[in-house]
Amino acid sequence: MTGLFSLKGKVALVTGASRGLGRAMALALAANGAHVVVHGRNQAGIDITAAAIRAAGGTATPLAFDTTDSPAADAAVDRIEADLGHLDILVNNAGYGNGRTASEASNAEWDEIIDVDLNACFRLARRASAGMIRRRWGRIINISSVNAHIAREANASYCAAKAGLEGLTRALAVEWGPHGITVNAIAPGYMMTPDNRDTKLRADPQQHDRFAQRTALCRWGQADELDGAVVYLASNAAAYCTGHVLVVDGGMTVKI
Repeated sequence: MTGLFSLKGKVALVTGASRGLGRAMALALAANGAHVVVHGRNQAGIDITAAAIRAAGGTATPLAFDTTDSPAADAAVDRIEADLGHLDILVNNAGYGNGRTASEASNAEWDEIIDVDLNACFRLARRASAGMIRRRWGRIINISSVNAHIAREANASYCAAKAGLEGLTRALAVEWGPHGITVNAIAPGYMMTPDNRDTKLRADPQQHDRFAQRTALCRWGQADELDGAVVYLASNAAAYCTGHVLVVDGGMTVKI
C-alpha cells in the first residue's frame, strides 16, 4: 500500500484485538502496511487475529497483558520499543460495560469500568507518548462510543467513562500536538460484534430492531465499518486532524 493512507513502516498497538471491532481494526491497519501488535488478555484470541493478519499478507505480533495493570502495560510498551524499534500508532480499544444501573452498581463495579475504559487508556497513552515525542510523530486513537453522547438505561459507568475519554482526547491533543502527535477518537454506534450478537441480543432480541430503527440507515453497523475511520486517523491523510471525535453510528445521533 502506497500513498496518502499508507502505514508502511509504522508499528501499531491495538488493544482489545482478540475479536470484534479490535480484530477488524487490526486487520485494516495491517492491510495498509502497519506491523500490528495485537493485544488482548486471551492468548488464543490474539493468536487467531495475528494469524489472520499474516494469512492476508501482513505482519503481526501477539502480546497479552492486562491494560489495567500499570507495570504490565508500561513493560509492554517498553518491549514493543525494544523489539520493534518504535511504536507509532496506539489504538485504545479495550473496554466494556457491565449493564448495571447507577442505583444498583457497587462502588467497586463503578470503579472497575472507569479503570478499564478511561484510566487504562490514559496510562497507556502517556507511556506510548514518550517515544512518539522523541520521534516527533505519533497517532493515538481512542475508541469511544455513541454512549458518550446519548445514554441508555443500565449503562451509567460506561457512559461516564466514554465521555471522559473524549475529554481526555481533546486535552491530550492540545498537550502533545506541538510534539507532532495527533490524538483523536472514534465513537461507534451499535455494531454487530460477537458480544452484541451472542450476549445482548440473545438476552433481548427486541433490541435489534429497536436500535436499528434509531439510525438513519435503519441497520446495525458491521465490525469492518470502522476500518476507514481508523486507517484515516492513523495515516498522513489526517495529519491536520486532532482533538476530533469521529462518530460512526449510521446516523443514530442525528435522527429525531
